[in-house]
Amino acid sequence: MPAVNSPVTSFKFPSPASLLKRYGLRAKKRLGQNFLLDLNLARKIVSLAELPGGRTVVELGVGLGVLTLTLAEKAPRVIGFEIDKDLLKLLKEENFLPSNVELRHGDILKLDYLDLSQELGQRLILFGNLPYYLSSRLLYKLLEERKAWEMAVFMFQKEVAERLLAEPGSKDYGQLTVYLALTCKIKKLLTLAPGNFYPQPEVYSTVVKLEVQKDILPHEKTLQKLLKFSFSSRRKKLVKNLKPLGIEPSRLLGIFEKLALPPQARAEEIPPEKFLALAGEIEALEAHEII
Repeated sequence: MPAVNSPVTSFKFPSPASLLKRYGLRAKKRLGQNFLLDLNLARKIVSLAELPGGRTVVELGVGLGVLTLTLAEKAPRVIGFEIDKDLLKLLKEENFLPSNVELRHGDILKLDYLDLSQELGQRLILFGNLPYYLSSRLLYKLLEERKAWEMAVFMFQKEVAERLLAEPGSKDYGQLTVYLALTCKIKKLLTLAPGNFYPQPEVYSTVVKLEVQKDILPHEKTLQKLLKFSFSSRRKKLVKNLKPLGIEPSRLLGIFEKLALPPQARAEEIPPEKFLALAGEIEALEAHEII
C-alpha cells in the first residue's frame, strides 16, 4: 500500500482494462464510465488545481481510484463517493488506496452538500471526473447549494467547458454561463485527449476550476426564471422570449431603455451583470403591481 500523503513513486497503477477484466467487469456506458489511465497525469491535474493545505477533499465519482490516490498524496483526508457498488467492491479487494481515503456509496446528484459540509465542519473542496451525461445537472445543483462549498475542480466534456467559459455574443453563451459568471470565478486548467481514458470517449475533456465568489445573489429566483425564458429560443429577440413573464411590452421596453439595452437585443448579447440588473427591475415591477 502506498504511504499516506507521500508520492507513490514505486507504485505502478494497474491498467483499467486489466483491473476490470480481473473482476469480470466492463465499463458501464449508462454511468458514463471513462477511466483516467495515467497516474502522472492525475498528479498534474491535482498540482494545477492548487488544493488548499490541511483540508478534507470530497471526490465525486471515484471510478478506479487514479485521482483518489493522487488526492490522498496532497490532502489529509479524502472522502470519495461512488454509485457503482461493483467498483467499490473492487477497490476494497485491491486495497491500494491509503488509509486517509474513505469510500462511500452514493449518487452525487442526490447528495445533500449542505449536510456534508456541516458534517465535515468546513466548506467543501470538491474534485471529480464527472460523467458527461450529468455534468450540467450537477453544476446547477451545486450552484444552488454553493454555500456548502468553496472550490471545485471538475473534468467536463470540452463542449460543456466551452459553454461555461463563453463570452457574450458567442454561440456557446447561455443560461448556465450567466449563472456561473455571477456566482463563481472560473479557470480552465487543461484539456485532455480521448486517448487519456479507458474506454476512449468520442470527445475531448477539459479540467476546470471553480471558486465561489458570491454566496448570496440578489433577485436570484427572479434571475433563474428570467434566464430560463431568455434562452428558450435563441433566434428570437429577448422581448419576445420574455412574453411568459406577463409584462406589457411597453413596460418591458421601458426597462430595457433604463438599462441601456437595445430593444432588438437577443439573449446571447446581454452580459451577466445586465441580466442581474434586469432581474432586479422585473422584481421591483412585480412587487409594485402586487402592492
